[in-house]
Amino acid sequence: MTISIHEIGKMPNGDLAQQIVLENKNGHKIGVTTWGATWQFFKTNDGKDLMFGWQTTDKLWDHPYSVGGAIGRVGNRITGATFTLDGKEYHLKDNELGNALHGGRDSFMNRTWDFTTDEENNSVTFTTTMTEAIDNFPGTMPTSVTYTLTDDDEVILDFAAESDETTLYNPTSHGYFNPAGIDTDARDLTLQINSKRRLELRDTDTTPTGNFFENANTPYDFTEPTRIGDNLSQLEGPYDVKFDEAFEINQVAGQPAAVVSDPKSGRSVEVYSDRNAIIFFIANPEVADHEGDREWFDANPYNAIALEAQTLSDAINHEGFGDIVLPANKKQTYRTTYKFNNLA
Repeated sequence: MTISIHEIGKMPNGDLAQQIVLENKNGHKIGVTTWGATWQFFKTNDGKDLMFGWQTTDKLWDHPYSVGGAIGRVGNRITGATFTLDGKEYHLKDNELGNALHGGRDSFMNRTWDFTTDEENNSVTFTTTMTEAIDNFPGTMPTSVTYTLTDDDEVILDFAAESDETTLYNPTSHGYFNPAGIDTDARDLTLQINSKRRLELRDTDTTPTGNFFENANTPYDFTEPTRIGDNLSQLEGPYDVKFDEAFEINQVAGQPAAVVSDPKSGRSVEVYSDRNAIIFFIANPEVADHEGDREWFDANPYNAIALEAQTLSDAINHEGFGDIVLPANKKQTYRTTYKFNNLA
């Protein structure tokens, strides 16, 4: 196991972005960077990259789709960028149609994190402190995310936080996976999600209504391994129609919440989580640079999927979605494990 550190350039705000590469005994590597505690790649020992990620400072700085970012304080959307906690109403920095997406305008992704490495455990821990002056959430909240690459080809993400005031905490990772390799069409992957229902989302801004839909006998049924493209073709929408859904997870001890597989190579990624939801999103993030260009999209189709483990979206505004309140002076931890199988 080895750890190496590289400079990848200065961000537009002048901060130096550093990349930390973890390599296990099998020769597989992950790369993560101090900007946004962002997960940039997973490369097999024969050079196959199984994740889509931005490698340059300009892309890391200002690009949609939250590629690879550590997400927080709260993942997904808070409706109206507003919530009430202990009788006080808080207004966040909205960044999408009047809502706060992935923590709002000044979030985990939009800052440089400090880091320490642990060679014995083949891990890197990123740390930062969020304050109400930064993101409008209550409390000063030191927080961390640790990436560990094991010799069993697991990537373990440990999130932790503690605040001096009661606040919200629902972090996740926005890594994009393709076990066939990022130069292939992600519609050919198979997906299984241990879920019977999903949130009903508003068509106007993808925020939850508070209700659920059953998945059975719909294009959203992934209870059995299913070719993504087969279900995607049943949806109606623009040329880059996509899944962007919050699936409620049926937790079963020892079983993954979701599995994405490449039938040709046999490679797969299993997602294990201690949370009650998976957000499934499919995209080619570069389509944002070619808006409306159907010819480009046909030549460069969906190349990866995100599987974001978190508590159900907008939980603070919907009873029964889960508890994302972090009481003052109480430490909260969460773990998500991505198990890579049948690598070269």
